[in-house]
Amino acid sequence: MKLHNLLYLLQLEEYDIKCFNEWLKNNPGRIVLEIKKQIDWTMKAKLIFILASFFDILTFKAIPKISLIIAFYAIKPIDFLGKKIIVWRAKNKIKKIKNLVVIGITGSYGKTTTKDALFHILNQKYKTLKTEGNYNTLLGISKTIIKNLNKDHQIFICEIGAYQINDIKAVCDLIKPKIGIITAISQMHLERFKSLENIFKAKMELIESLSQGGFGFIPQEMERKLKEKKEWAELKIKAPIDYFSSKEELAIKIGKIFEINKEKTKEFLKTLPPTPHRQQIIKTPLGITIIDDAYNSNPIGFKSALQALKNYPAKIKILATPGMIELGDCQFELNRQAAIEAADIINFAIIIGETNKEALCSGLKEKFGDQYGQKVFEVKNLEEAKTKLSQIAVPNSIVLLENDLPDHYF
Repeated sequence: MKLHNLLYLLQLEEYDIKCFNEWLKNNPGRIVLEIKKQIDWTMKAKLIFILASFFDILTFKAIPKISLIIAFYAIKPIDFLGKKIIVWRAKNKIKKIKNLVVIGITGSYGKTTTKDALFHILNQKYKTLKTEGNYNTLLGISKTIIKNLNKDHQIFICEIGAYQINDIKAVCDLIKPKIGIITAISQMHLERFKSLENIFKAKMELIESLSQGGFGFIPQEMERKLKEKKEWAELKIKAPIDYFSSKEELAIKIGKIFEINKEKTKEFLKTLPPTPHRQQIIKTPLGITIIDDAYNSNPIGFKSALQALKNYPAKIKILATPGMIELGDCQFELNRQAAIEAADIINFAIIIGETNKEALCSGLKEKFGDQYGQKVFEVKNLEEAKTKLSQIAVPNSIVLLENDLPDHYF
């Protein structure tokens, strides 16, 4: 693989050298092309590429991978110092904004939709800032603070992502949240965290960071499980914890803290714009409805999307998906089970790519039997999926687009 493509792969793997090397080991001869996205030419990416190109010339382009890894480690001290400076600047800036109330939101899924809903409600009454897009890491949040936070803001809604234990703690040390919300805990990123216990510990760092004057919110379904866990007794929780059974209930409880009554909150929720690619309903001129749930996928999210598909009145129901990823040893079985559940709802399935093809097809074959060949179509990529959809979707059809994988999945 050429240096340019290797750099793109490294960026897709969040500059995690271990994951980068594992990918190369598991995908010999594969080339990662910039199809869905391109390299984000940050200063870090530029430095790595320039240094790697220099090393590549010295080695007569013998092993581009080694040149890239050397360059990565060569700039690591500069990268570390640069990040420290950015975080320090952000910390100094946020400290100076008196009476700012920070709401931290984390979870295996549902972070962005929860953030958008709360922003829509609170911004009606207060000057509110939220983190944009996937700027949910320590560095991304720091950049948001430096660039967008100002002395007029009264509320800062901060989405917090994590790939390992202590990621959330580091963000909380920066933003000092008064309100902490965990949207859900599931197998999402199980491949990186290795166990559900580690995911639980990582997400609960947000709740542990809250002071006595703070408020913690956790999904109702976690209450019994949490109290059964021995880890619960080991947590150092100072703030009171409340539970919610739906996003509407959570919004009402948050609204109450900010003196927005229940009726007003419900009224604001009715005008909430959809979050792109999160079960977003799209009507086409041809009379075909699309449930765009392509941002990512997890077992519970997949079930929820299938339920939406089931409840929607349509002549033909179609599922197009590459399946779910980063589920560790559970990935095959969880995809197979999702396919079995989908088979009871859909008329056709389009399986995209190779990553989960075996698991998804296994589940669909189990349910469809002899009709499998007429109901299931296997395609290489999203473009082929669109072509197939144009052939089988007719007016009054509905299509569920469940997940869309990055360019380093095939």
